[in-house]
Amino acid sequence: MDRPRLVSGGWTHNLIEASGLRNGEQVLVVVDEPLAEQGAELTAAVVDAGGNARLELWRGTAPVEAARRADLLLYLQQEPQPDEADERMALTGTVRGRGGRALFLGFVDRALLEGELSEPVADFSGTAHALLAQLEGAREVRVTSPAGTELTLRVEGRPWTTDAGVLSAGGIANFPSGEVFVAPHRDGADGVLVADLTVPYTVDGRVDEPIRLTFERGRVSAIEGGRAAGLLRRLVAAAGAGADVIAELGIGFNPSITPRGHVMLDEKAAGTAHVAIGRNTAFAGGDNESSIHVDCIFGGPVVQVDGRPLRLP
Repeated sequence: MDRPRLVSGGWTHNLIEASGLRNGEQVLVVVDEPLAEQGAELTAAVVDAGGNARLELWRGTAPVEAARRADLLLYLQQEPQPDEADERMALTGTVRGRGGRALFLGFVDRALLEGELSEPVADFSGTAHALLAQLEGAREVRVTSPAGTELTLRVEGRPWTTDAGVLSAGGIANFPSGEVFVAPHRDGADGVLVADLTVPYTVDGRVDEPIRLTFERGRVSAIEGGRAAGLLRRLVAAAGAGADVIAELGIGFNPSITPRGHVMLDEKAAGTAHVAIGRNTAFAGGDNESSIHVDCIFGGPVVQVDGRPLRLP
């Protein structure tokens, strides 16, 4: 069990700590219109902490020129749109491509920032490294769940990553931290995923009923369920090429989070895992392009790595 390292000082302090801001760095702060006030607040906090900050308002396209001069990107959206994933990744990729770092928060609002995300932050890097040690060199991962997930993923040669700890050069993370993740091979997913917790861009909050996705050689061949499933089917169909391809497997381990229908939080919660479809070129080893990236979160995962049980915290 990790010994929590607690820091405090509100949400701006927490984000700056998580980003590993260094004195004199060029920082690009990007927010959408509903978070304009919070963007100005974060920009001022970066300057107070010793950074050189520039604020840009997100208008659906990446401010690439500003990103080319940034050492650090702090990017917050209250209302991210599913078809803007490629623009978001172009933004983060521009910063990371020159050795910069990116911290992205989606579906956040003032209440969440000033509430839960302003609480003291625990250091879960020890838990993360213990999981990574078990996953190193994995070739095949099998995941099951009480709701009916039975999915086999081929991950040989793909590196596992964590968002726990301070961002390093070229790194990208969300906040709060609490997952390890990998980009499976694009033809390396077979079986059934049952997402019984959260699927963004569908219904508000948790899914109305579990969504059942059938994978064959890495592609989704069927999406079944209730209203949320129907919305996901239409989203994937509208997104076109690459939208139905396996993108990610993530395993959550943050015990301070209870799933509540918020993708950014639920995917970090201990006792959850998520499988994403769509774009994954932001991940090490990822090679699938798409205009969307959709995380499908489920509870109670049981994970086997090359036939051995993964010891989850």
